[in-house]
Amino acid sequence: MADQTHMSPMQPLHDSDEHLTLTEASKIAPGRPSTNCIWRWCRRGVLSRTGERVYLRHVRVGGKIFTTACWMDEFGSRLAEADAEHFRLAEDDTRPAAASSRPKRRRERFEQHRRETIENANQELDDAGL
Repeated sequence: MADQTHMSPMQPLHDSDEHLTLTEASKIAPGRPSTNCIWRWCRRGVLSRTGERVYLRHVRVGGKIFTTACWMDEFGSRLAEADAEHFRLAEDDTRPAAASSRPKRRRERFEQHRRETIENANQELDDAGL
């Protein structure tokens, strides 16, 4: 009797609704991201250019995390849509993108700290008579 579990080369590796371990998901994802990367997508998400955090849908059963090929496709689509929205807004130039404000504020804080440090150093030199 022939083995019924043997898959033909044309048959997909997984059904889109079949739960995959993160290791299995990493093997079918475009670009072959690491298992740790897939875990980060589930737990921490990816910050899109609009500032929206996009998460890979998943379920946890006991100590294991599972996703599906369909959920991975949805994740990629949602991330691409959020990025496309950012570029549409940038073209319209109606408002600054949320993701660009954080680096700007960080830069402003850095510059303020730098000015204060220079002022303090100059004051110490003046106090020392140098």
